Amino acid sequence: MEQIISKTNSNVKFVSSLNEKKFRQKNNAFYLEGIKVVNELLDKAIDIMFIAYSKSILLQSNGGEELIKRLENEKNIKVLEFDEKIFKYVTDTVNPQGVLAVIEIPKYNLKDELEKLNDSNILILDKVPDQGNLGTIIRSANAFDCDLIICTLGTADIYSPKTLRSTMGGILNTKVIYVDDVNELQIIKEKGYKIVTTSLNTNNSSDTLNYKDNKYAFVVGNEANGVSKELENLSDILVKIPMSDKIESLNVGVATSIILYEQYKAKK
Repeated sequence: MEQIISKTNSNVKFVSSLNEKKFRQKNNAFYLEGIKVVNELLDKAIDIMFIAYSKSILLQSNGGEELIKRLENEKNIKVLEFDEKIFKYVTDTVNPQGVLAVIEIPKYNLKDELEKLNDSNILILDKVPDQGNLGTIIRSANAFDCDLIICTLGTADIYSPKTLRSTMGGILNTKVIYVDDVNELQIIKEKGYKIVTTSLNTNNSSDTLNYKDNKYAFVVGNEANGVSKELENLSDILVKIPMSDKIESLNVGVATSIILYEQYKAKK
């Protein structure tokens, strides 16, 4: 396999462009980095546009040599070898593991996905702007059986490299849908879910919800401004997490984890 050494190579330029949201949207693609996540993609037979790797970087990583052998024997997926400097150029990672996979951004239809859900949690993120928090939320969703996340306009891009790294591969197990208008969420109520919104302006405690007998869609919002009025008005219940009066509110990633855990525990 010939090693790619030029920044002007079309594949190099394509991967590098995916560091910007406008090019991810234009090309309907993103990339995932790391030995573990690329192995998982291959194991799950997920459609991959192509894989790029640096042999010299991989050889310094645990599991790298085994992955190199796997990639060199791969017959069904386009595999490219980048020079070490080129690989570091295309990613925004300080210390990359030396392998990435480019895949298409999955497109989900909200109505169709609601039909497929059984009693799984639904999570609605309202204008959550921080990429790190979004990554934490994805990991908690994986941990506590939340299969569907809906994002309103103003929520950070889940497919940015920083967010994807913080999900630790969790994006592969979670369906994410962005909606342009909160009124689109009315269909959730039509499917028998109660919309539960976290708010400081209520005396209802999250630990009093009847998790066993009801299907809930939980709404969390921007830490600075909370959930929008439009979503509050659409909600069936407002709740707050009981906590000490030493602090006014929780980080949105932490609050979401607590809410999802309470339902997960109650249904076990």
